[in-house]
Amino acid sequence: MVLTIFNTLTEKKDEVRPRDSETFRMFVCGPTVQDNVHLGHAKTYIAFDVLARWLAKKGVKVFFVVNVTDIDDKIFDRARNENVPYTAISDRFFNEFLSDMKSLNITTFSRIETVSNYLEKSVELVQDLVAKNKAYTLDGNTYFDTTTAAHFGKLSHQTPLQLRMKQVDAAPGKRNGVDFLLWRKIVDTQEGVWDSSLGPGRPGWHIQDSAIAFSLFKGPYDLHGGATELIFPHHEAEIAQNEGISSIVPFVSIWMHTGLLLKNHEKMSKSLGNVVKIVDALKNSNPNLIRIYFLRRHYRESFDLDLKSLAGNQKDLDIIQEASKISKRNASTGEDEEYMASFGKAMDDDLDTPKALSILLDLSKKIVDASKSSVEVPAELQKAFWGMADTLGFNLA
Repeated sequence: MVLTIFNTLTEKKDEVRPRDSETFRMFVCGPTVQDNVHLGHAKTYIAFDVLARWLAKKGVKVFFVVNVTDIDDKIFDRARNENVPYTAISDRFFNEFLSDMKSLNITTFSRIETVSNYLEKSVELVQDLVAKNKAYTLDGNTYFDTTTAAHFGKLSHQTPLQLRMKQVDAAPGKRNGVDFLLWRKIVDTQEGVWDSSLGPGRPGWHIQDSAIAFSLFKGPYDLHGGATELIFPHHEAEIAQNEGISSIVPFVSIWMHTGLLLKNHEKMSKSLGNVVKIVDALKNSNPNLIRIYFLRRHYRESFDLDLKSLAGNQKDLDIIQEASKISKRNASTGEDEEYMASFGKAMDDDLDTPKALSILLDLSKKIVDASKSSVEVPAELQKAFWGMADTLGFNLA
């Protein structure tokens, strides 16, 4: 089968394949490093980690970029409150993010890029948009003119009337309510301010991602992802920028979004103060248990965090771990075709990890039962076990 992923842009499952080369190029929005990342982040990054692992399993070379926002008012505010340079905050939590990803066995990122390293590219892209009359300056700030973007709202599937009722980066005198900030003028502080041909200030949130994408991919790419909360205005803005700069439509083939992790029916977020940090969750849990917990639900589903349910996966993890001790990773044979066909069918259908996980558990029980009965476990089953376990990202060393 061919791997298909639900594309937010087309609202259907689209075939996943490299667009212009042998390498599949994907970009996933990373965190803002003013604090530790939480389980909502884990839900998203585990999903894209599994996608990258499955593509690699299918023989596709993957170039997987994640950005980290280290230029943000929340970082500067925390630095002022703690009376430290803002880089002390961003560097600290950037390293904490790397540590959390390692703990969760999220290992497929090819590049993790901080936006502060792409300031010059951000300025260059803004200048390009101004030169093409797709952006304008107001009181020293530069905004994207959304009326110049064909079908603005196509990702979030909003009508022009719905968009007229929205406000993005509110400021008096803007041409349109949803015109978004490309460059923010700042003169009242020295921290986090850069001099450029656009004046003193810093780039807007949306253009920072485009700067990284244009720098590393050198053109259109295959997939952009993140949680559903980023669809509007963030990803909508990125489409407008990227297609306005390049005149290539679509600039990104597939837009893939994960459902939100909720707590008491509200989005888990730092701003709401209702987060469960990954580092805290790991004090009372196991990285493999966290992975099972999220694999049991489809990546597009939003749901409430249930810590009791998380712990309730221990029996399934025990079976998987027991099967891993019985199975030889490097068995000199091919994988069991029947099991791998079922597993592949589930994975190719928009990453149906609940089904894929159930197949791995069924195989694990079969391996354990055979071993307990002193029946030799076929090498093909052992090889299939590792093919599935590695694809789903379990750390069973």
